[in-house]
Amino acid sequence: MEVGDRARIGLGAFVTLLTVFSPAWATPTFQTYIIGGTAGDVGADGETWITHSGTFNLVVVGAYSSKTAALDWGTLIVSVPQGETGTLTVGGATLLKTMRSTGVGDIPDGTAGLDLLSNIGGTDGYENKSPVLDLNNHFPYQNGVADFLYFDVGDFADLGPIHNYDASDGSIVWAGTGEEKTLAVSTTGFSWVHFDLGGYVDMESGHDGWEINPGSHDAVTDPVVPVPGSLLLAALGAGLVSHIRRRKAL
Repeated sequence: MEVGDRARIGLGAFVTLLTVFSPAWATPTFQTYIIGGTAGDVGADGETWITHSGTFNLVVVGAYSSKTAALDWGTLIVSVPQGETGTLTVGGATLLKTMRSTGVGDIPDGTAGLDLLSNIGGTDGYENKSPVLDLNNHFPYQNGVADFLYFDVGDFADLGPIHNYDASDGSIVWAGTGEEKTLAVSTTGFSWVHFDLGGYVDMESGHDGWEINPGSHDAVTDPVVPVPGSLLLAALGAGLVSHIRRRKAL
């Protein structure tokens, strides 16, 4: 093998390693992704992972940098249209209806005062964002636009390679290490349901603090709801098929 060939092979292997195990600082600390979702815009909700189904798997990701000691208090923030009610279940997560004291900030802030979920008894939602996680204002994670639900998804460990799910360009690549968790989600009734992830970042340097995913690493379900005319046509079609089958049976 020539020296030039060995050099090219070595360079190729190096590039592959960079692609598969790129440093976690290139990946946001927290992110959400819908399996099978597409990257795009839903109205003012831009650069997001989108599904039009009410039942799907949501991936939540915690990424470590070289100086991250721990990622604690993982919190899924669910935004729904202000004033709307519906159903929502998130398998693998615990709905937070009262204050969860972390020692470094309370999430959520106080006791739920809104009854947003018809499949859950009592009040379960919040009119305003928790101050601890009010770290950016990407749409629709905004007071006056949405009401909010909070779910505990636990801590994130540094278990191995994770993906960077970037909805700004639709790319999915291996980038850094950390943990990915898959949550089974089912929802009905809401015009849309938006998902963000936040948590507490414990750094070896001591510069700890709360973080939340950027607007390019969030997710939304925008269910396709049949219009009344479509429902009528479907019913007429089913009735016609049934009538034809009965006539053939005679």
